[in-house]
Formats: sequence, C-alpha cells, structure tokens
Amino acid sequence: MDDNTFRSFLSITENRSRILAVIVTMVRDFEVAEDLFQETVIEILKSEERFDPSRNFVPWACGIAKNVVHQHWRHQKQIPSSGLSEMIADLAMVAVEGDDDLWRRERSALRRCVQKLPDRMQKLLVLRYGHNVKGRELAESAAFRQGSIRTTLARLRGQLRQCIQTKISPSCGEAN
Repeated sequence: MDDNTFRSFLSITENRSRILAVIVTMVRDFEVAEDLFQETVIEILKSEERFDPSRNFVPWACGIAKNVVHQHWRHQKQIPSSGLSEMIADLAMVAVEGDDDLWRRERSALRRCVQKLPDRMQKLLVLRYGHNVKGRELAESAAFRQGSIRTTLARLRGQLRQCIQTKISPSCGEAN
C-alpha cells in the first residue's frame, strides 16, 4: 500500500461515522447504508489521486458518498419521492463539515448517555439503530407494545439529545 492509499485509508477510518451519517440520512436503512459505505470506500480509494490534500477530506468523501447513493437509486430505479432526502443529505453535510472537536465530544457524550439508560432501553436502541429492526419484529424483540415503539424511540432520542447537550455544554466543563 503506497503512502497516499494509506493516508486515504486512515482518513476514511477516522471519519467513518461522518460519511456513514450522510448515507444513512439519504437511504434511511442502516443495512443498505453499510453496503453503500463499502462502495464509497472503494470509490474514495479509486479517486484518491484527485483529492487535494490542502482541502478538508470529509466534504470530499461525503460528496463521493452522495454520488454512490445516487448511483444506487438509479440501479434500483428508485427515485426519492421528493427532494427531502437531498435536503436532509445537505443538512448532514453541514453537520459533518462542522467542528471536529465538537463532533468527537458529542460522540463521547452520546456513548456515556446511552450507558446511563436502563438495559431495556439500550437494547431497544441497539435493535432499532444498530441492527435496523423495525415494526412488529422490533416490538417483539425488545418486549414493547408495537403501538408504543415510535413514542418510546422519540422520547429516547429527545432524552439523549438533552443529555448530550448537558455533557458538552461549556458551562459544565469536561467533568460530566
């Protein structure tokens, strides 16, 4: 492996969650997103000679990811019903182009916040967002009533957002 390929590989590894976030926002299916991430890695490595090292790697890699998703949609003859997926992907791009330190602090805070949740709630999150389990299967696997899954997940996301904000708030310092 030459130096450029090695540097690209390190950049991909370091920014995996950011690149994957853009893909997930576009396809809304974690399993498909994982497959498309792998295709994106291949495209990044094929295109590494076109990358200008004086520029930020993440927006460039996420642009490739968006192209991979568009190609996936064309092959599937699946066109998003509206421009909503594109708009969400553009918002995700704004987020991934943000402050690297803030991104790391938010990820660390999320990890700590999830660990504070009861085991049952952690299991629900892992099944839904880690294994892409949905609907009745999610309700059965997580031992919830099917009608309460959406509400429970919405409340959990809100609780996690609030916990993350508390942990990264400058007035709270790094002690949280």
